[in-house]
Amino acid sequence: MFLGTVGSTASFGTLAYATRRTSDTLEVRIWLSEQAATYDGVGDRIRSYLDETLSLEYWTLEASIGGTVSVSTEDAARLTRRGEWPVAVASGTLGGRNLEPASDVNLLVTDGGMKQAPTGYGVPHIASVGGARHLAALESFDDVVTDDARAIAPNTTPVRTMQVLLHEIGHALGLNHEDGVAFVSDGALTATPMLSSYAWDPEYKSDASPCGSAIPAAADRKRTLSFAFSTCARRRLADYDGEVPF
Repeated sequence: MFLGTVGSTASFGTLAYATRRTSDTLEVRIWLSEQAATYDGVGDRIRSYLDETLSLEYWTLEASIGGTVSVSTEDAARLTRRGEWPVAVASGTLGGRNLEPASDVNLLVTDGGMKQAPTGYGVPHIASVGGARHLAALESFDDVVTDDARAIAPNTTPVRTMQVLLHEIGHALGLNHEDGVAFVSDGALTATPMLSSYAWDPEYKSDASPCGSAIPAAADRKRTLSFAFSTCARRRLADYDGEVPF
C-alpha cells in the first residue's frame, strides 16, 4: 500500500486544508511530464475543459499550469500509487525543480497508455492521468459535446481520456465511484465521470449507487460519456471545504 511508504501524503492533506485561501475558490494546478509536454496545446485543452466542467456555482475555478516535471515513468497510476507524485507534491520538489502545490488539486498528466487499467489515480488533493497525446487531439468542448444540457459526448479515446482526468480530479476532491451514475439517453447508455467505463464492466458489482440510481443494463446499447458530474456528486462537491478525509 503506497500510503504506508509515502508518510507525508496525509500531512499534505492537512497542509492543503490549512493553506486554502478562500472557501469560494477551487485551485487546480496541472503539471505535465516531459513527454506529455511535447504535445502542443495539451495544457490549454485541459484548462478549457476544466472551465466547462468545474466552474460550478459554489466556487470560482482557478486552473493553472504548474510546468513540466521529470518523472521516472509515464505510467500515471504508478506515479501516484507508489508515492513518487504525492511525495513530490508534499516536499515541493521533483526532478531537481521546485513545485508550488495548489491547495485543492495537484494534477500530473503523462503520456501513459489508456488501454490497460488503471490509467490514472487519485488520492486527497493529488491526481495523475495518462493519455496526453489523446488530450491534445481532443476537439474543443463545443465541437465534441452532442447534448449541451448533460454534456454528452461520443465514447472515443480522447473523450474517455478527458473523462478519466475528471474522474481522478473527483477522487482528489473526495468523490467515490458510487457518486457516479449511468442513464439512458437516445438509446445509449451514458456514464458520468465518477462511474465512467465501470458502467459497462461486467465485473463491477453495483446494483445502485447512493445517488439512488440503478445502473441500466448495458445489453447491446451504444455507449456514450458525460463530462457532467452527477447531481449527487455535485451535492458532495458543494460541501467541500478543503479537507478530504482518507
